[in-house]
Amino acid sequence: RLGVLAFRGTQAGELKDTLTDANAFLRPWAGMGRVHKGFADMLAGTWRDIQAALEGHQGIRLLYTGHSLGAALANLSAALRRPDGLYTFGSPRVGDAAFGGSLMGVMHERYVDCSDIVCRIPDTIWSFAHIGVMKYFDRNGVLRAGIGDAEIRADQRSAEIAYLLRYGWRQPTNVLLRSFADHTPINYVH
Repeated sequence: RLGVLAFRGTQAGELKDTLTDANAFLRPWAGMGRVHKGFADMLAGTWRDIQAALEGHQGIRLLYTGHSLGAALANLSAALRRPDGLYTFGSPRVGDAAFGGSLMGVMHERYVDCSDIVCRIPDTIWSFAHIGVMKYFDRNGVLRAGIGDAEIRADQRSAEIAYLLRYGWRQPTNVLLRSFADHTPINYVH
């Protein structure tokens, strides 16, 4: 048997979600490094209910997943109760390296769609670090394994320029920048 704990991403126009995303100060996390305060506070408000729901499903294979804000909440949940697998899409950085180390041994695939801007925030200069094995979709939608940072940056630049020339100028019918368009869930499905 299989159970899936899925978290939704930020909802457009939802002030609470926007404030959660913006509250990017690092705070201690259950003795396991430091994490994004907004994400931690949001999960804290629902963790008791989630934990109660999970208790009713003992003995099953459990996977966690989410997109964007949902990916961040899935990461934090994995630190509180280990899943059999963690699959995140368009995930922001959630915590520092010590937090990431606390998830060693959790099978985690982190999917990144080319120029997705959310996957690049909060910035590493504030001690945030990504966790999980990155699965990168290049500008043509091809899943690339083992691609280096320099090649990713070159692919993103090419994708962003091509998008601007092909779609960005057609405002208001299209998203102006590929870095925003690539974050939409439909582009992860595509």
